Amino acid sequence: MRCKSADAASKLILLGEHAVVYGEAALAVPLKQPKARATVSQAQHGRSVAVELKDYNLRWDGATPPPPEAEPFARIIRAAAKRFTAVPAQGWKLAVRSQIPSGCGLGSGAAVAAAAFKAIFRYFRVPHTPQVLSELVYEIEKLHHGTPSGIDNTVIALGRPILFRKGAPAQFLATPQSRCFLIVGHTGRRHRTSEIVAEVARARGLDPVRYDTIFRDIGRLSGPGAKAFQAGRWSELGRIMDRNQELLESLDVSSPELDSLVAAARNAGALGAKLSGAGRGGCMAALTDDPLCAKRTQRALKAAGAAATFLTEVGDHEG
Repeated sequence: MRCKSADAASKLILLGEHAVVYGEAALAVPLKQPKARATVSQAQHGRSVAVELKDYNLRWDGATPPPPEAEPFARIIRAAAKRFTAVPAQGWKLAVRSQIPSGCGLGSGAAVAAAAFKAIFRYFRVPHTPQVLSELVYEIEKLHHGTPSGIDNTVIALGRPILFRKGAPAQFLATPQSRCFLIVGHTGRRHRTSEIVAEVARARGLDPVRYDTIFRDIGRLSGPGAKAFQAGRWSELGRIMDRNQELLESLDVSSPELDSLVAAARNAGALGAKLSGAGRGGCMAALTDDPLCAKRTQRALKAAGAAATFLTEVGDHEG
């Protein structure tokens, strides 16, 4: 039976979370690991479009109202069939699998949507641009986040590191000419980005001068961080990440679990380490330019209690 599969990267915010909500810049990069994969094939039974979500052990035949877990995929199917005449509204199956933990700041929702759209386009031979893919994923992101920032769909759909500022065109960054390693540690604790952002907003309302100063200080790190990233000045970028972590701690968005993993990474020799995403759970990231240190850092995160770890190489090997 003919089938077509497609992968989509996860994403990592290296610098600028929370401040980006208030108009400051953020630096975000795609990660090859973890990733999402979708497969489209001919449906064996029935005329409706079937969905199989292997991570939820869920199968939906498309003939009945979708359960909550399948609703984003029902939207994907409707959007693809409505926008592209080559995509029929029935007679095929979409299977989705993701290594990306949900609710941890790695762009799980955007990645599975991007993988699904890419697999649909590949199966039905639909020509498209990365920008069209990004726009479609953004519409699905609204289900997860209400008013998403646009970082996830842009980084994941276009597969390029960016300097992002809300309301402004994304500034794409060059691939570094020397390699580095990003090691992600998942606390095992999920979070809801919208709730944490709302809590920070309430705290800002009580002390706007203090919070706006912190946001500006965080935002000022992203530009120099982007330059260090492109130039492969990894020690400099690591120091900037550490400073960003200090400022995020002053916003009270870290947690004991995150602090423990950040400390473990630094003790293992990482050049820098910080939480990534909304905080209070979710993930942290560490940086090194040495493969042995990367492996050592990954082992240290596991020993410190990380529920999952992921290691990605970034640099000139990718062309």
